[in-house]
Amino acid sequence: MAKQKPSDRRRGGASDEIGEPDLIPIMNLTFILIAGVLTMTSMAIGLISVQAPRLNSGDSSGPTDEPEEKEEEKKLNLTLFITDQGYNLAASGATLDGSSEGRPGEALFPKKGETYDYDALQRKLIEIKKVFKREQSVIIVADPDVLYDDIVQTMDAARATKDNKELFPAVAFSPGIVG
Repeated sequence: MAKQKPSDRRRGGASDEIGEPDLIPIMNLTFILIAGVLTMTSMAIGLISVQAPRLNSGDSSGPTDEPEEKEEEKKLNLTLFITDQGYNLAASGATLDGSSEGRPGEALFPKKGETYDYDALQRKLIEIKKVFKREQSVIIVADPDVLYDDIVQTMDAARATKDNKELFPAVAFSPGIVG
């Protein structure tokens, strides 16, 4: 590049112009950061094992000559509701809530202050597991206002006891309660 004379600079020569910045390196860096964030998010979400609920295929072969299923072999269809008041349970068409315990309108396991009663829930799930030994799945339904951390801790309480005995390892998550 040729040197300019001081007199050229006073007259507004070519050196007074400011060139446009090169945005390509910044755009490349932004693209790499977005790809990295998406990768890390997918890895973090992959750590929590959640299964989609299975739909019954509906065998249309008609009635069978087999005797009725034993109580242990019946599908429990255990559903755990997380509300802003606490926990409610439903299984095979019956709902266990505060109304069944003589406390109408309350949760079966009400919150302790601002926290959910994970221990009481786990004790009830242990009782249920003693009766339905072969049952592996539970469906968790949460209100939209329930915090993600509370949902994850509930899933952990439903999967295994504190001493790592298996309860209901196949946790399925369902959308929130409507209505």
